[in-house]
Amino acid sequence: MAYAGSAAIRTALLLLTWWALTEGDPAATGFGLGAAPLVALLSLRFFPPSPLRPQPVATLVFSGYFFLRSVAAGVDVARRLLSPRLPISPGYVSYTTSLPAGSPRWLLANTLSLLPGTLSVTLHGRDIELHCLDTTMPVSEDVARTELRIARMFPQ
Repeated sequence: MAYAGSAAIRTALLLLTWWALTEGDPAATGFGLGAAPLVALLSLRFFPPSPLRPQPVATLVFSGYFFLRSVAAGVDVARRLLSPRLPISPGYVSYTTSLPAGSPRWLLANTLSLLPGTLSVTLHGRDIELHCLDTTMPVSEDVARTELRIARMFPQ
């Protein structure tokens, strides 16, 4: 039953996304009605339903944090591109997360790609490898703060 419910929710969200991307064009509806269920089923194959459910209030708080950090990331990258005097020391940083497998870890890895100066390269088990624009910055501390916010969304 969890798969059927997840498939229905994912299909509905994909249809809504398709509708928004096509600006509600009726000519595109047929394709969306055919593709959305297939993509939903494929997503279930790669990302099965998780018993962990995000808490609504914590998710709202995280959304605000994510938005602000994404803006900060854009400003940081633009500053680095426009000012060669800013320090840059690219490299890789490994981080071991304590988040449970599934949605929480995937959310962390994907969120880190949109934070200032970091890009998730691999997620293997509990280990996340990040490419960083400046390894002299407190990357691990920033990741730990983000991990804590995600952990609040998925209490166990």
